[in-house]
Amino acid sequence: MGIVNMLIDFSGFCFGFSAGIVIGYFLFIYFQPTEVKDVKVCPLVEYDSNSLDGILHEIPLWVKNPDCDRIDWVSRFLEMMWPYLNKAICKTAQDIANPIIAENKEKYKIDSIEFETLTLGSLPPTFQGMKAYVTEEQELIMEPSLKWAANPNVTVVVKAYGLNATIQVVDLQVFASPRITLKPLVATIPCFAKILVSLMEKPHVDFGLKLLGADVMAIPILYSFVQETIKKQVASMYLWPKTLEVPIMDPSKASKRPVGILLVKVLRAQNLQKKDLLGKSDPYVKLTMSDDKLPSKKTTVKRGNLNPEWNEDFKFVVTDPETQELEIKVGKHDKMGMNKILLKELPPEETKVTTYNLLKTMDPYDIHNEKSRGQITLEMTYKPFKEDDIEKDVQGTDVVGKAPDGSPAGGGLLYVVVHEAQDLEGKHHTNPYARIIFKGNEKKTKVIKKNRDPRWEEEIEFVCEEPPANDKLHVEVLSKPPKKGLIHGKETLGYIDINLADVISNKRINETYHLIDSKTVGIVIGYFLFIYFQPTDVKNVKVRPLVEYDSDSLDDTLPEIPLWLKNPDYDRLDWLNRFLELMWPYLNKAICRIAQDVANPIIAKNKEKYKIDYIKFETFTLGSLPPTFQGVKVQVTNEQELVMEPSLKWAGNPNITVVVKAYGLKATIQVVDMQVFVLPRITLKPLVSSFPCFANILVSLMEKPHVDFGLKLLGADVMAIPVLYKFVQETIMDQVASMFLWPKTLEVPIMDPSKASKKPVGILLVKVLRAQNLREKGPLGKRDPYVKLKMSGSKLPSKKTAVKHSNLNPEWNQEFKFVIRDPETQELDINFGKDEKLGMCKISLKKLTPGTEVITDNLIKTMEPNGIQNEKSAGEITLELTYKPFKEGNVQKEDPGGLLYVVVHEAKELEGKCNTNPYVKLTFKGVEKKTKVVKENRNPRWKEEFEFECEETPANDKLHVEVLGTKKALIRNKESLGHIDISLADVIINKRIIEIYDLINSKRGQIQIEFQWKSS
Repeated sequence: MGIVNMLIDFSGFCFGFSAGIVIGYFLFIYFQPTEVKDVKVCPLVEYDSNSLDGILHEIPLWVKNPDCDRIDWVSRFLEMMWPYLNKAICKTAQDIANPIIAENKEKYKIDSIEFETLTLGSLPPTFQGMKAYVTEEQELIMEPSLKWAANPNVTVVVKAYGLNATIQVVDLQVFASPRITLKPLVATIPCFAKILVSLMEKPHVDFGLKLLGADVMAIPILYSFVQETIKKQVASMYLWPKTLEVPIMDPSKASKRPVGILLVKVLRAQNLQKKDLLGKSDPYVKLTMSDDKLPSKKTTVKRGNLNPEWNEDFKFVVTDPETQELEIKVGKHDKMGMNKILLKELPPEETKVTTYNLLKTMDPYDIHNEKSRGQITLEMTYKPFKEDDIEKDVQGTDVVGKAPDGSPAGGGLLYVVVHEAQDLEGKHHTNPYARIIFKGNEKKTKVIKKNRDPRWEEEIEFVCEEPPANDKLHVEVLSKPPKKGLIHGKETLGYIDINLADVISNKRINETYHLIDSKTVGIVIGYFLFIYFQPTDVKNVKVRPLVEYDSDSLDDTLPEIPLWLKNPDYDRLDWLNRFLELMWPYLNKAICRIAQDVANPIIAKNKEKYKIDYIKFETFTLGSLPPTFQGVKVQVTNEQELVMEPSLKWAGNPNITVVVKAYGLKATIQVVDMQVFVLPRITLKPLVSSFPCFANILVSLMEKPHVDFGLKLLGADVMAIPVLYKFVQETIMDQVASMFLWPKTLEVPIMDPSKASKKPVGILLVKVLRAQNLREKGPLGKRDPYVKLKMSGSKLPSKKTAVKHSNLNPEWNQEFKFVIRDPETQELDINFGKDEKLGMCKISLKKLTPGTEVITDNLIKTMEPNGIQNEKSAGEITLELTYKPFKEGNVQKEDPGGLLYVVVHEAKELEGKCNTNPYVKLTFKGVEKKTKVVKENRNPRWKEEFEFECEETPANDKLHVEVLGTKKALIRNKESLGHIDISLADVIINKRIIEIYDLINSKRGQIQIEFQWKSS
């Protein structure tokens, strides 16, 4: 009877299936209308903006919006870096998620939550355009347009109440328009303190969510509900003006803004050393605050006195009390003694009187410091500024302070930043600088030569005894005459008197002021000089078509045309140039500060060698003009590297003045008016799956650079001498070319590539010998022990021994192999029994030395260091461990074996009969391994790594590589898309090869594979 029912059911299925196909054909195909209406054609001018958006919704934003720049090179950069970024992001996500999961498992009574697979897929995000904004604040705003149609595979297995549930996220789409704000801009690398991210519109998020294999997002009501919920939740958190704030550094420390005032009273000195023939001395005290550009402050000179009293007061502005020091020097050239006081040792708001010993030098091991040089007594009070509510509103863009408690009549600090001036015009010259006068105290900015729109970005401080509510600040812009100007002196370009009452009320203002007595002059003079007296006899210009010019003539005719316009391989970088222009005042200071920090120790080390008294930087600035990028070319190679070739031009106005004193003579050397045109090649290699996703930066020059500058010695431009100018030019070009002209490179290491890429560095052979004195369990006092071994940082499953039934002292003598990637951090986890009920222990690999050793370790209940359960003995385990690091250099024939390391990069031009959902199957000596499946892709990219352990060198063996495609059908099937057998002899000889192979039984299919052989 059962057979009859089965036949009836099968017949019904066949009839229903056939009838369904016939009915479906008539409903959806046969009765389709055959009449085709003419399409209405309308000119574009008749469409409104909404209609155009509907027609051209896939057009990139840089085409629709003239304010957006095209950034295709960034998308190509991401495409090449994506396999490594993908792994780095997933690794970071797992590291963040695992502690959160472990913390909440018991709360929700979940046994375990594990990531079965976590990958963002092979398709990177793409940028449709970039818009950069200029504001009056210390910030840089960028608005990229981001689209990401991804193929991720995030599979999570949840185990609770004895049940397993698999949740999978696939087919993700994200369209977003974020606003990225870098603020405040500071003069410390990376030149910004915070990253603020907000969304300018609700994002579009779409994805597939599979629960127990079924796509629950296919339910229309649930799909719509999830879509709206995600949009609302994301909008409630990040839709502008709400922001996500990512702190990079402490803005107060980064910007070195004032955070307090140090009041110093020099009281007296005792028992100073005699310095003249009469047994007397003429002492004075010089006080200097470290990291302060202001000159030292001095007391009066006390003639003929070894125990002087001064009682003189001084004030110092403090920017970083954790690192700054007050330097004390007594006498000329510190001949009488010195000392340093750490500001972090001073308690805030507390007056402290302290006596310090004077030393010969600050070297703690100098034997001259054993001799007494006297003492000095100081009274010091550190008064930090009080944070005000306005600081929270500004969100760290500026450090705003109230006057400290105890200051006379509410004194404090007036902090002035002179940003820039515009449209300045002098009658005879325009070399502007600003002069600031407050209560008779005058301070000046640097001079910027021949510039009508100077940018200073200089900070000036005035210490006030009381709030300057009724005072004014006099600001005057003047022009300094050139040194050759014998007739015309300096002239005023305008001034303004600023009432400080608004500053006291608002704590901070940032305004643009119109200068008084600033007029547009020189137009009439210019007319007569450059137009009226021009010759009236104008010859006809010879006009030639461009096709008659050769390449050299075109280069001479169009020297200023950017490289991206001449060469189609180059992309334009206008947004990056705007980025540099906005960041340049801060980058300038940061670069100059780093250059001085690097130069000062070198100068100090070589002063005595060349008998130089001192070398100091009088001024050090790269000027107000940033470098500009003329274009960039991104190159694709078969290696694990990313190659970029930017074209860089810098017509700068630096002012680097160095004062050198030697043999009683002083010389001033000044570098000005620099021009640098250079075409570097920047290579990031090797690419690795740890942030920042590359281990080294290699820089080389593709052609000799053009370098031109003015060099003034004692005020005279020695580069004006033609012979010397040419000699210096050729020498610089030859020297730079000899060091960096390709293929020579400058290598900047970022991280250890072996640790960053986690490539195999050795093999650990583990032999589980025996266990002793295991705990009894159950009424019979027996156990069924087995050992589970797991290498930390490895994605491979645990390895297990056989089960020894009813034995508390089992012996196994079983061997296992583990691949070692980082012996400094990896550990061998040893667990006994199911759920580690019998005991566990860990062996750190950094304790192992190459060779064989037998280790006996105690078993414990938990790995918590203070676990009470660990006090009771759980038994012992004995292991034989052999660590074999891989050899460097050529492989010898007698090498017993090693590791074959295979990376499947990508395939191209694959063709399947039905759908092309390719994956790769590798077979080596019967061991089979597979890549993931990439859906509906004829040019898949995997970038997956595989390892095969070898007992002997596989010089005569082959690796079978087959590309297969899975079909979507009622009965799931697979088809071969091509195969190749690769001989490993070349791999053994060359240690590493990366090749593109033509697939057999495929029309045009190719696959790229990388091999590495590591001998043990």
